[in-house]
Amino acid sequence: MKKIYILIALAAFVFSSCNDKWSEYYFGAPKGEVQLSITITEFFNGHPEYSKYYEMLKKTGLDKELTKDQQITIWVVKNEGMDVSGITDTDTLRMKYHMNYLPLLQSDLKSGLRVRSLNGIYFQITKNTDGLFANNSQITKSFRLNNGVVHELNSLMKSKINMYDYLKQLGSDYSIIRDSIFKYNVQLFDRANSIPVSVDKTGNTVYDSVFYVSNPLFATVPFNSEFSQFTAFLPNNQVITNCFNELNAQYQKMGKVVSKSDTILAFTWIKQAMFYNGTLTQTNLSAIDINSAFGKVWRTTIQQLDLNNPVELSNGRLFNVTKIKIPNNVIITKIKSLVEYWEYQEKVYPDPADLYVFKGMVGTPSTFVDSATPKPAVLPNYITLNISGNTATTDEFSMEFPPLEKYVENGVTKVRVMEVPTGEYNLYMGFHSAGHPFVDIFFNDVQVNTQGTIAVDLSTPWNFDRVNETDKDLNPISGIAKWDGLGGPVGVVHVVRADGEAGLASFRIKVKFNALEAAGGVKSLRVYHWALKPTANNY
Repeated sequence: MKKIYILIALAAFVFSSCNDKWSEYYFGAPKGEVQLSITITEFFNGHPEYSKYYEMLKKTGLDKELTKDQQITIWVVKNEGMDVSGITDTDTLRMKYHMNYLPLLQSDLKSGLRVRSLNGIYFQITKNTDGLFANNSQITKSFRLNNGVVHELNSLMKSKINMYDYLKQLGSDYSIIRDSIFKYNVQLFDRANSIPVSVDKTGNTVYDSVFYVSNPLFATVPFNSEFSQFTAFLPNNQVITNCFNELNAQYQKMGKVVSKSDTILAFTWIKQAMFYNGTLTQTNLSAIDINSAFGKVWRTTIQQLDLNNPVELSNGRLFNVTKIKIPNNVIITKIKSLVEYWEYQEKVYPDPADLYVFKGMVGTPSTFVDSATPKPAVLPNYITLNISGNTATTDEFSMEFPPLEKYVENGVTKVRVMEVPTGEYNLYMGFHSAGHPFVDIFFNDVQVNTQGTIAVDLSTPWNFDRVNETDKDLNPISGIAKWDGLGGPVGVVHVVRADGEAGLASFRIKVKFNALEAAGGVKSLRVYHWALKPTANNY
């Protein structure tokens, strides 16, 4: 019996709590609200200062909402506010933006509340030291009425557009990013919300069909939804064109061209770097690195936004991009060259020693054609640059060289010193490793393998370029095993310019003999290739 009394008491308490709001609604308003025992229609008829707003409700047919058997909230402005609002007689959408079902009392208007208007678009309530606001319009007065609530605003709100609709209606000056996003739109049949209307001759159900739009981006950022908030960074055609002009110029200086796959990679990054979860503020944007919804890094010290003119949307915020750069670690998968390109320099340079430096060498350098590669149609054999040393001396035995790029001009194979984007890289190398001595590696005179000597032999990754991101690793189905990999890891290096600025610069690598692989081994250096892969810090 005691338990029954407790349950009755608890139910009474809950019922009393639920009725507090309605008791307050009908029997007493807090400070800042006026309670009137009239309907909303009677309110407008008795308050001529809102006559132009009421007249607009009539012109758009929305006055019928005021007489329905329901509670409603109206967000009104005085006649002078309507005069400067710029609204037209047919702007039903904007007038619907100032109406919502259910009575929202001032006590309901918590900062951060998003209110769904009659046109399906949300506006946001904020509270600060200046007062209470609906979007950017201040709430100056409130009235509780028999069938709803009226909040007076100091200015008519502008109906915010959904991010999807905003991007969809972008003009020709944004056509590149607009078309890149929406080219993957697919219209799908919504069976659950489609109504069966009949059956055709073959027995198939005929629907009053409902369709919806799907886009691959929605899986991560459903920016068509009104139930989440997003931020977008939007580049126009000129910004994108400038980005690719800079990328092409960088590639040209490296002796390369921007390929179709490079272009796809760059556009994918732009699209995935432009969407962010939540509504970013100046505080968020003061960070150096911001992670997009797709995990892409937007570095604020390099990328540039117009922070002074954000576009407020119903489901988020948008900033226009003024400069964009594809990060080095995105567009550059690897930079690689074969050391045997030494053999072509004599056709260009009168003194090869200007580029290659050999210390402790016995005899002369030579290129050695080794065993066949896994892809003979591209490169029939491994070719290494070889030098021999004297086992009877402890003098330095090394070879030092710059990065060389091979090209053909008028049918003649030539080489030139390569420059690469400045920044941090992981250095990889490969050797003809059978019986190869242990070595130390220097990059611009700084030793890279500080954790121990490089123990080159057949059982290690420094055997040519047969491991680490090979063709097979990158293309498991069609790729060739043990072909065109990075090779063995050496360590982290930094490519810098003399002036310390970002841009392009060259470098020098030195391979120095450390110890014989085994007693009686041959003292020779047989270097195959080097490769650079940008680290996450190389932006």
